[in-house]
Amino acid sequence: HKQIILNYCFGHPNSTLLLFPYSSNVVYINHHSTEYNAKLRWTNGFDFYHHKDWLEKSVDFLEDQWTAGLMLEYVATRDIQPGEEVFIDYGEEWQNAWDEHVKKWEPTSKTSDYNNMTWWTNEAETGNGDPITAYEMNIADHIPIRTWSEQQINPYPHSLAMQCYVNTNHDAEYLFVPKTTPLYRRSFDEDNEYDIVDCLVRERYEIEDEVIRKTNKARHKYLYVIEIDVEKTIDNNVTFFHEHFVITDVPRGAFKFVENPGYNPRYTSDVFLKNAFRHEMKLPDEIFPKSWMNFGEKQKAKWYQLW
Repeated sequence: HKQIILNYCFGHPNSTLLLFPYSSNVVYINHHSTEYNAKLRWTNGFDFYHHKDWLEKSVDFLEDQWTAGLMLEYVATRDIQPGEEVFIDYGEEWQNAWDEHVKKWEPTSKTSDYNNMTWWTNEAETGNGDPITAYEMNIADHIPIRTWSEQQINPYPHSLAMQCYVNTNHDAEYLFVPKTTPLYRRSFDEDNEYDIVDCLVRERYEIEDEVIRKTNKARHKYLYVIEIDVEKTIDNNVTFFHEHFVITDVPRGAFKFVENPGYNPRYTSDVFLKNAFRHEMKLPDEIFPKSWMNFGEKQKAKWYQLW
């Protein structure tokens, strides 16, 4: 899949070169094919930043440069009023690609694209699903936790991980270092020696006794059976032995949602959907150097930073 950075690059249909501006201005100027009020041109008078001779060089030459040496500037094509949005023309190729994208676009499902935070948000807003951030999931403790089998059908977003507060220092009845992974079954401990660990929710069952329900401070009527793995270590973090616990009568308050450390939450917006639009902006023909028009010479696109 093409990267989102392509949307912020300038290119040309007759060149493999992509120009990546790292000024913040580029992200604020949108496209309009007919009512644009600004255009691009190569800067003049900033020789320290802009090497005019590079406009005569080849793409291979630019590939070997490791410092910025080109500068573009936006120039108004007419008077622009205060508060009026600035537009440039991204080019006919961009417009055609966008029209085709809109024509063929279909929403993705959560099963085909887990970056689809619009789906999760809509589910939460309509009351048909759960909140989507770790913070929202933690304060919504009236919502029952899904079991492992339920998550196979209706999983949580990949941006979230679920952990449990349990006492991993529970006294187990072992007299020697076991040669195999021992299995211990015990009830949830109501002490203060808690560790937060990854857990698997094996079962959810209803609290029938109202007294027990109040004791567990439950905002709903369920307790849980979880499974956890605990490793005991000695000096230099050498694993001493490994324990597998099945813990019963776990209250809702023992669960905590966290941002998944293996999933970057910055990639959960709709621009990162697999079917999101990706296309470079066109650098106008009148300013694109002929020496860069190497289409067909090399298949791999070249990247270069602009000031």
